Amino acid sequence: MGILDEASIPYMVVGSYAASFHGLSRATHDLDLVVALSSDSLHNLLGLLGDRFYWSEESAKCAVLQADMFNAIHHDSGLKVDFWVLADDDFARTQFSRREPSDFRGVGCWVASAEDTILSKLRWYKMSASERQLSDARAIFAVGGERLDTRYIRDWAERLGLLDVLRTAEHGP
Repeated sequence: MGILDEASIPYMVVGSYAASFHGLSRATHDLDLVVALSSDSLHNLLGLLGDRFYWSEESAKCAVLQADMFNAIHHDSGLKVDFWVLADDDFARTQFSRREPSDFRGVGCWVASAEDTILSKLRWYKMSASERQLSDARAIFAVGGERLDTRYIRDWAERLGLLDVLRTAEHGP
């Protein structure tokens, strides 16, 4: 996350790393980040990634224009970083505003809140029917327990059309 901090690019860790942070640790093949990128900040980011990473300038520019995703692969470690450009919708903006400063594996960073990670996992489950997404959401519920803002989760689940999936995550099929 040092590169993003150095480039003054706001970001948050999402996906499997965020689910592991809030729930149960599990192996994953990539690091998912939501980034607030503009064309100018993209230029700075790509310059800092330099030749230590494989990346496509064309893919990165398209991702910024379309609020989509591009990736960079670290040559030495093989770590793939998926950069998800912050979408311009209510949920994305709210989720990003709720990110939390954290220490993740000894590195200071910003992580999506537990509640927003649950909601994101439920969205991915609804799109893909991937049991891994549902099990991540269930693990966060189990670990978070009483600390979770269930009203926030339920309100957004309703707005996002996820109430059926939320019930499945909370109570099983």
